[in-house]
Amino acid sequence: MKKYLKPLLNWRIDVLTVLAMLAIVLIMGDTENITVFCSIKAAAFTLGYACYRLALRWDKQGLIDELNVFTEN
Repeated sequence: MKKYLKPLLNWRIDVLTVLAMLAIVLIMGDTENITVFCSIKAAAFTLGYACYRLALRWDKQGLIDELNVFTEN
């Protein structure tokens, strides 16, 4: 049971989760103004890319190995 709770203690996983949720919310957002619409989408894809790059970097450094617990089963 403790091995399933260990990923919750890593702050890097929390950062990745927040960035991914913000990107999803912004991607799904809609507005009538085309300028605001384009800037929201640009911000969303920038956050998504930042989340992706951070996940790759931290995975190469071995700092988010706790996520592998969920993929083993």
